[in-house]
Amino acid sequence: MPLPKIKLHESGPEISRVVQGFGSILHEEKLDARALAQYIDACVDEGISAFDLAAAYAGGMAEELFGEVLAMRPGLRGRITVITKYGIEGGGPGYHCYDTSREGIIHSAERSLKRMGTDRIDALLMHRPDMLMDADEVAGALEALRSQGKVLHFGVSNFLAHQVDLLASRLSFPLIVNEVPYSLFNMEMQENGVLDQCQRLRMTPLYYAPLGGGRLFRPKNEDDLRLLEVMREVADELGGVPIEQVAIAWVLRHPAKGAALLGCGRAEWMRSAVGGANLEMTRDRWFRLWTAAKGHEIP
Repeated sequence: MPLPKIKLHESGPEISRVVQGFGSILHEEKLDARALAQYIDACVDEGISAFDLAAAYAGGMAEELFGEVLAMRPGLRGRITVITKYGIEGGGPGYHCYDTSREGIIHSAERSLKRMGTDRIDALLMHRPDMLMDADEVAGALEALRSQGKVLHFGVSNFLAHQVDLLASRLSFPLIVNEVPYSLFNMEMQENGVLDQCQRLRMTPLYYAPLGGGRLFRPKNEDDLRLLEVMREVADELGGVPIEQVAIAWVLRHPAKGAALLGCGRAEWMRSAVGGANLEMTRDRWFRLWTAAKGHEIP
């Protein structure tokens, strides 16, 4: 079956409900540009149309390698949505430094464009909330990038609802994405109002670590083992599908209508995970899994 698609907000591009990320793919898989090109070809063949990067990933190398792939595949850029992030700039042993000044944002975006060899970024996200963020200054930078056509849409990553509200209050256009962790192993964003806000604003959540940051395959405790047992039961009911498909189907069932962000760079695993977007996750199965994840009966 074709990979389902969804619009980023009401104003953004249409993307696949599974997105390929680059947060860990380079240092875990050690792919060079040619191998990465082959992997991206496999993603596109499976229907993945959006790719998520960041200026901070591998010190800018992720964007550089992605740019090499775009140069090797001249027709690719017009077929995909490119998402990248700004804001984490430098630091030292044991700490990161954030820079969301007007100059810092514009400089970061222009470096991202140069690294990737593209004339536009489809969606540019603030990587993490900056405690020194001046919302008016950030808004000025985003407005400038938008007016110049260098960035088409904007969003945030790891933001809580009140942080989204602050930045949105200074903008003349909507924030279309909030990239957040969400899985059966981490339901905080479901419970702290972030996904409710996404639904209210029609802001699309991108769910990173939908497999719990590897806990699906490397359980940490008895709670994880109990959850995995129920996931296997559901997988059997669905025809013996891999449990990663159950994990993907569960997060995509949420009415905030998000997309699942994959981190792995192995084609066989990617193809398996993509299958979760077409599974039927009934209310009964969803609540059974939620109860198992909570570890106690829900009233």
